[in-house]
Amino acid sequence: MDIRILRPADAEAFRSLRLDALRLAPEAFGAAHGDEAGLPVAAFAERLSPPVPGGVFGAWDGAALVGMTGLRVDPRAKTRHKGLVWGVFVRPEARGQGLSARLLAAVVAHARAAGLEMLQLTVVTSNAAARGIYDAAGFRIYGVERHALRLGPGRFVDEELRVLELR
Repeated sequence: MDIRILRPADAEAFRSLRLDALRLAPEAFGAAHGDEAGLPVAAFAERLSPPVPGGVFGAWDGAALVGMTGLRVDPRAKTRHKGLVWGVFVRPEARGQGLSARLLAAVVAHARAAGLEMLQLTVVTSNAAARGIYDAAGFRIYGVERHALRLGPGRFVDEELRVLELR
């Protein structure tokens, strides 16, 4: 498996993986499949050109994109010391090989090299597998947002707010 930052030329593969993630794990993402399914490939290419040091990391099995995670960094002076990890997903057939941990490690290394001081992320409280990966990477819980995501009428999920100090 090769892990690298995705470029606009990877937009079609990224779009396919992102839409599969939203369809297969709707409780794990703030976006809904319906919100993004109608977007053109160009919109996904734009996401692959974020302000530096942000980026979307992809795990490739040959020519197939099988995993991803993003790093968003706000360019404003008072908040550019921290990054937000988002969109962690590995296709079901590629799980069990440590790809989520490797993707996360790539983001952490990139953030450290860029001089960021902390990384933040959220994770649904019911996602034990993801919580275990974040625990192992050193992300600590600093809060819980009740009803963070609404999945349907009367159906909500809570999210843990987590941070990793990079200093």
